Amino acid sequence: MMAKKSSASADHFDPADQVQVVDMANGETGELLPPQKTPDSAWQEDTIADPVGVEERNAPVSISLPDYYYRRYSLDAEGKPTFNPKRVEGIMQVFSDKKNTPMSFMSKDEDQVKKETDYFLSQVTQVVDGVKPLLEIDPQSTGINFLQLTTRTWAEFSSIAYEYHEDSEALNQTEELPTWLIEREDKMFGLGRKARMLSAAVEMIGEDFGLSDIALNHKRVQTEVERRQQRLAEWNYKNAVNVSHKVASDLNRATVEHTKSVFDAA
Repeated sequence: MMAKKSSASADHFDPADQVQVVDMANGETGELLPPQKTPDSAWQEDTIADPVGVEERNAPVSISLPDYYYRRYSLDAEGKPTFNPKRVEGIMQVFSDKKNTPMSFMSKDEDQVKKETDYFLSQVTQVVDGVKPLLEIDPQSTGINFLQLTTRTWAEFSSIAYEYHEDSEALNQTEELPTWLIEREDKMFGLGRKARMLSAAVEMIGEDFGLSDIALNHKRVQTEVERRQQRLAEWNYKNAVNVSHKVASDLNRATVEHTKSVFDAA
């Protein structure tokens, strides 16, 4: 029984029991499998693009913007919102006129003016006392951050002051000041106070910054003004743009195509 079983096993062939030996020296490569990743050379660019679709996608969009947008902002060569250089120039003129002016108060009472002046100087001292501990370690970084804050504040103040003057001149002289303009007036005075407070603080501790130049730089202020105007241009464009002309144009083109197909089918 055992000899017969051994003979039956010897007649059975199982390919899994055989070990494949690949002779690479004689050109054998073994089992051919597809690569796991398609090489870049296998990709071919589609040179036959949809010419009609490309033309429509690249066509300038017909838009409509209110008059106030063009009075304050502009569009670049690609039709994207951008700041108005003349407006920036006007804001920078405000900055040049205001940057060296002292803190002033509207009260005609000398005692009240003195009281408010003393309070302003005490606030400057508080700012200086708060910054001094930060100058003990890496004063240059602290100084740069403080100068950047001063620059942005002057840019904001000059912009708000320009806008306040611009809007007040456009008002009807027989009407009362609207609430939004009164609020802008308050913000203008607040920013003017803050800007002069920061400049006064720089005069007191600027030498401790360890920087070669601590002056209020005209070019850096202009850069901040342009950034602010750019943000406003994009925001107003997004909220005021009217693409109804484009929609109407698309509908008209579809109507013409429809009538042409009807005519061809008649």
